Amino acid sequence: MEKIIFDTDIGDDIDDALALTLAVLEPRIELVGVTTVFKNTEKRADLTCCVLEALGETDIPVHVGIGQTVLQAIPDWEQVAEDHQPRQMEILTRRKPSIQPRPIRAVDFIIDTIMSGQGDITLVPVGPLTNIAAALLVEPQLAQKARICLMGGAIDRMKPEWNVLCDPEAARIVFGSGAKITMVGLDVTTKCRMTYDQVKAIGAVQRPINEICFELIHLWGGETPQPRPMLHDPLAVALIVDSTLCETEELRITVETSADHVQGLTVPIDGHPNTSVCIDVDAERFMDYFLRTLTKV
Repeated sequence: MEKIIFDTDIGDDIDDALALTLAVLEPRIELVGVTTVFKNTEKRADLTCCVLEALGETDIPVHVGIGQTVLQAIPDWEQVAEDHQPRQMEILTRRKPSIQPRPIRAVDFIIDTIMSGQGDITLVPVGPLTNIAAALLVEPQLAQKARICLMGGAIDRMKPEWNVLCDPEAARIVFGSGAKITMVGLDVTTKCRMTYDQVKAIGAVQRPINEICFELIHLWGGETPQPRPMLHDPLAVALIVDSTLCETEELRITVETSADHVQGLTVPIDGHPNTSVCIDVDAERFMDYFLRTLTKV
């Protein structure tokens, strides 16, 4: 059984909700807890509770994380967060979860859980790396106790990936921490797009979580009549139980934080490797596994 903490910006792209669902339905994973990150983290926690309740998992703790970036100081941040209401949040007007986020803040939960464990918990951040960086700054020994399998970055393009771009300083801290990191970036995740037939197959299963996933996919798609999600975050979850899905290369990765036009780039540099970078994926096998897991009853 692989223990994980899932750190998410659920509510923007749809793949967070699909990855959370995969983590719960995969019998080889024990989801120790979920933490939220980026802007309106309270609403993200509520959405997480909604998904978990649909999965019948009311005991998995959900913890509200940091909304700001590591170095950002915006006086009206609370208003910025409140104004950030992605489409998927509409579901909370129709579905009110009975479970609530726990009072302990995400960074404290991450530190306490990993430091009291046996070094057998993997952090799976699939949003900006703010919570993870903050935890490492507060407790540097965390790097020796936890593995990190993150969705973010890319080395095959001169364009920053969104999660890293949203808090490049946090990403630089994480990559420089000495922790054992697997980077599941756009190099591989862009090869994993669903067909609409696969979306319909998920919605055809008559159970609450499939109904919610189908609804969330269409809320995310907006005016698109047949939304086809790209499974960035679910691939990071899948690698926890099947590392053979991706080919990796050991590289030393740093994050550009100074030059505006390339800020957030994940750059391979000379030196001792600090990251297992996914460079290729068996996309067909992964997609089959994902669909099978979400439609099995």
